[in-house]
Amino acid sequence: MSIARLLLIAFLLLNFLASALLAGLSFFASRQALAAEIGLNLGQDAAMLMEQIDMLMFERLQNVHSWSHLDIMQEARLGDVDKRLAGFLAEIRDGYGDAYREVFYADPAGKVVASSDPGRIGQPLPVQGAWVETRVPIGEVFLRLPTADAMDLLVRAPVDNRYGPGLIGDLYGAVDLAGIFRLFDRTERSEPGGKRVALLDREGRLIAASESLRRHGLLLGDAFAAWREGGGTQSVHGAAPAGQGPVLAGYAVSRGHQGYPGLGWSLLVFQSTEQAFRPIRNLLWLFSLAFLLTGLLAGIAARIVARRIARPLVGLRDWARSGVQAAPPVRSDSGGTREVRELGAAFGQMLDHLEQSRQQVIHAAKLAVVGEMAAIMAHEVRTPLGVLHTSAQMLRREPELSPEGREMTRFILDESTRLERLVSTLLECARPRPPKRLPQDVHAILRRVAELLAAQARKKSIAFEWQLDAQDAVVPCDEELLMQVFLNLILNAIQILSPGSRIGLRSRRGEGRLVVEVIDDGPGVPVEHRLRVFDPFFTQREGGIGLGLAVTRQIVEAHGGGIEVSQSVWGGAAFAVGLPCSGGASCEEAIR
Repeated sequence: MSIARLLLIAFLLLNFLASALLAGLSFFASRQALAAEIGLNLGQDAAMLMEQIDMLMFERLQNVHSWSHLDIMQEARLGDVDKRLAGFLAEIRDGYGDAYREVFYADPAGKVVASSDPGRIGQPLPVQGAWVETRVPIGEVFLRLPTADAMDLLVRAPVDNRYGPGLIGDLYGAVDLAGIFRLFDRTERSEPGGKRVALLDREGRLIAASESLRRHGLLLGDAFAAWREGGGTQSVHGAAPAGQGPVLAGYAVSRGHQGYPGLGWSLLVFQSTEQAFRPIRNLLWLFSLAFLLTGLLAGIAARIVARRIARPLVGLRDWARSGVQAAPPVRSDSGGTREVRELGAAFGQMLDHLEQSRQQVIHAAKLAVVGEMAAIMAHEVRTPLGVLHTSAQMLRREPELSPEGREMTRFILDESTRLERLVSTLLECARPRPPKRLPQDVHAILRRVAELLAAQARKKSIAFEWQLDAQDAVVPCDEELLMQVFLNLILNAIQILSPGSRIGLRSRRGEGRLVVEVIDDGPGVPVEHRLRVFDPFFTQREGGIGLGLAVTRQIVEAHGGGIEVSQSVWGGAAFAVGLPCSGGASCEEAIR
């Protein structure tokens, strides 16, 4: 018997038994159970939303307090003449999307010195209402609730004077309530009929609400203040201010978050009883039709479900037979139940691991070829090459040597030097030495490399542009090997760029890692070559041997780091090197 037929029979039997049991349920018992369930869900929804509001407020208050203690805030003592503070506040505002309508700093006289909105600089502070003091784990902040003139939460944090006594001003963050409104609107639209959401302050004023309550003009009013008197997590009210009639309501009180005590706010989630109990009123009619329609509907539904469950299994079988033969392996998109999807995902992971193993075998084979060539060259080529080079040097010293002979001697010396470099590169690629890690300043290494290559860059009028944003660039590394990494990357850029081009050297600090980028405005690396650019013997440059980037990747990975190539912001190539900031850390995701 096929799985589709077995599922069809089982589904029909289960459906018939379920219909028979449902027909015996009492209408009034169903109503009471549903009321209790809805009340519990509303209470849980209220608690969940209140927890999200507490987390959001904690983050907003903590942010403003943390920013107020940054060193850049001290720029305000000089009136922010170079606009560094204003630029920093604009970056904060843009970085948080629509979380903050504005971030600005005002001096003790109430004058806006720096702001994310350039038009506000130099203007006096807006009229301020009553401030509520609260604490975050690292200090105190002040909050002004929305008013009819300003529908946003204004957070204020004093800025200490690090070079003298007292304060130098205050940092303000205008928290946009649009994010809270959207959260409440999603809850209201989550099901037919909608749930209304109301956020109340300590005095019972409505400071944020879902869309339908806002349309009724209830914001900043106290229409829901009396609803808090019950003190429970769920209750029934005779009529809602929005004209809904009797409602079921869930209630939750702010409990704070991570040491932040909260502001005494509370939250209501309610739904009209008419909408909540509509399924119960329809249930009586459904029971009368259940036995008439159950056979037909169960048969159709069982057939659809059985085919839906069986079809992914058949598709997975076919994929297992033929999918692995594709190159690269194809993914199964047959869908189905969670178990079938998990089985498909397991097959996909197996194929990914096989593909990774294949790539590793290919890379190992290429390195083995490099190793064999290196051994041959070291044994068969290096010694006679050294003799040839030394003989040419001695011959060049002969006073009776003709000009043509001197020219030929120079050719011999140049080519023997080039072959010596090739042999050395092959040996480095085949048998790289382990790095001797000591704390080194990567910025200093970059500057030394730039000095070494400055003459070659000047010959082609290539300019270096620096953007070293990492505050701490000290990492455990081998200075000599890391210099070789940056020498390879920058020298490759110089060799491939046309005169008048530019090379950018950038750095940034992530979580436990330092990322250094070498970018240019040259032709770049085509997308189809980016996976092969670090393979031994792969090169796009005429006269290249294709080992420099292979050695570079070996050195970076020996440090526990990673390297990637992409398109730069100038349209050329961008090589990003990620290095762990501690000796035992892994940096596979450093450049992402």
